[in-house]
Amino acid sequence: MSAQTRRLRLCVVSSVGGHLREVLELVPSFGAAEVRFIVNDEVNVPLPGPIEQIAHAERDSLVLWNLVEAFESFHRNRPDVLLSTGAGPIVPLATVGKLFGCQTIYIETFGSVDEPSLTGRMMVPLADRFYYQWPSLSRFFPKGRYLGPMFVTEPPHCPDDGSLFVAVGTSQRAFDRLLRWLDDLCEQGALPYALTAQRGHAHHYPLHYQSYPFLPNEQLEQRIASARVVICHAGAGLIGTCLRHGKRPILVPRLARFGEAINDHQLMLARALAQSGQASVVIEKSELLPAILAALSAPPPPAKRADRKLVETIAADLREMAAARHLLI
Repeated sequence: MSAQTRRLRLCVVSSVGGHLREVLELVPSFGAAEVRFIVNDEVNVPLPGPIEQIAHAERDSLVLWNLVEAFESFHRNRPDVLLSTGAGPIVPLATVGKLFGCQTIYIETFGSVDEPSLTGRMMVPLADRFYYQWPSLSRFFPKGRYLGPMFVTEPPHCPDDGSLFVAVGTSQRAFDRLLRWLDDLCEQGALPYALTAQRGHAHHYPLHYQSYPFLPNEQLEQRIASARVVICHAGAGLIGTCLRHGKRPILVPRLARFGEAINDHQLMLARALAQSGQASVVIEKSELLPAILAALSAPPPPAKRADRKLVETIAADLREMAAARHLLI
């Protein structure tokens, strides 16, 4: 295939966890592009293209190594377009991409509600197309475009089995606090329900309910879909999965003061979703049992019409970028 008739090379750049789940919502927009993924950790979800893993930098010196890895990747693969919803890896990739004439589409993460992420701030001069998912960010991104949320509450996909399911995400920071609270409730006999947890990198191993470090993606989706109540940290990926399965999750946000997160962005997202009626929020241990009992007796949340504006817009961007380069998509 000649250079004039080859397909557009699309490189999706993401950290694992919530950001990756967000960007996978955009797969329908990729068309027939040649898709490659660059991620900063092991991936436990199926991806529609080859995967390249780079070092996991967290605002440290490894960011400089990411720049070296970015140069090597561009020399090997020569992508035409980068696409990302965050987090950190996109900054060095987009910086190197400028030198190679590569265009970048950036969507600020669903988790940024009232204030932008550090990655979002850094991507303003680097992105050719910039979108955000909450209208309150307009004052930070005057040259960006608001297209609404990536995740909306859809009708339940299957009947629930009366169980409780807990998930704390893929962050390498332990989230023992929630797991201990649930252990205490089980020990007191306050939770006579089937309870299972995906504990992630927790140091606390539950004594009174079943738990797994991680579940394969299909099993995770099935647990969420069939649970009566889902309790999880306020990560965008897990929240999006809950909403997609018609769930109104109980959110226990990770907090910076306990070393569970870099900042309190999860608290910001949890409160915004509670205000819109899409979730409930628990901050203190004393709030957890009342929230569970209320969720067990509550009717399912009303479904919303799925808004595909983001998918449609990204698809149009990719077609335009391909046409400008005389490429196929």
